[in-house]
Amino acid sequence: MKLKNLALQSGLKLTAKSWLILNSKTGEILSSQQEHERREIASITKVMTAYTAIQIISNLHINVTESKIETPCEAAALKGTRAELSEGDVLSVLDMLHAMLLPSGNDAAYALAEYFGLVLLEVELKSQYKMVDPVQVFIYEMNKSAKALGMTESNFASPHGLKNCFNKSSAIDLAKLGMAAMKCELFANIVRKQAYECIGQDSYGCEKKFIWFNTNKLLTKGFSGLKTGITPSAGPCLLSSYVNEKVELMMILLSCKTPDHRWTETLKMKDWAVKALLNPKEQFLHSYQFYFAAKEEKSKRNKSIERKKEKRVSV
Repeated sequence: MKLKNLALQSGLKLTAKSWLILNSKTGEILSSQQEHERREIASITKVMTAYTAIQIISNLHINVTESKIETPCEAAALKGTRAELSEGDVLSVLDMLHAMLLPSGNDAAYALAEYFGLVLLEVELKSQYKMVDPVQVFIYEMNKSAKALGMTESNFASPHGLKNCFNKSSAIDLAKLGMAAMKCELFANIVRKQAYECIGQDSYGCEKKFIWFNTNKLLTKGFSGLKTGITPSAGPCLLSSYVNEKVELMMILLSCKTPDHRWTETLKMKDWAVKALLNPKEQFLHSYQFYFAAKEEKSKRNKSIERKKEKRVSV
């Protein structure tokens, strides 16, 4: 019996409708359920927004501290989780990436998409770029990035992940994205921070102080990132990276029962995976015993049902 099949019988009882545990060192799936099911992923979308932006930064040699982004009115008007940006606020590219990834700012995600969409248009179309929506250009680039990563079950339709039935991915695709994103030093350095403070400018050119806190509550428990997400249609979601001196894990939970289940269930996944990798024989025996105990319990239930049916027939 393979490790993955045993994992499904090992006592991992999770409320998430779709989940996956991946060995980041080997790319091996240790355990999963409905990992190919396409679902809305809420703000985990912002991982792809950041990854795509960082690819553009690298390819065009953009200075992330000197290049500035002005917050458009469309970004400032967005609801949901925000970095509390007002129209006309100016931040460096580096600060805006923090504004999106730590407090999960929808406003920052839109501002980044518009900025890098304009960058792409200016490079490719020169003076004609004003005729095209730069946000849509950036979303097109997000989907190109997804294709390059082999994310065949994904489609991105926004830079922030607010409710959109066309903005979907799967647990296995998000594992691919998470692994690629964490290989980017800039991204990894941002998502491991619990808080970030910076000075920007308001629309009048005056200094404006910002402080953001990471929405990921697992950073104090040995995790190195990645991203939270929640909308009514997507449910509570979490993409997590865990690294110690012996194991490297990528874990995905999509549509948990409650927001708090994201933390408790990810910890359960981590504990099981660490034992499975460091003590495979012990984990195998435990899984084997659990499998037959569950099988015996099911057999008892079936026999009980049959006896009840026989009684009804005899009456």
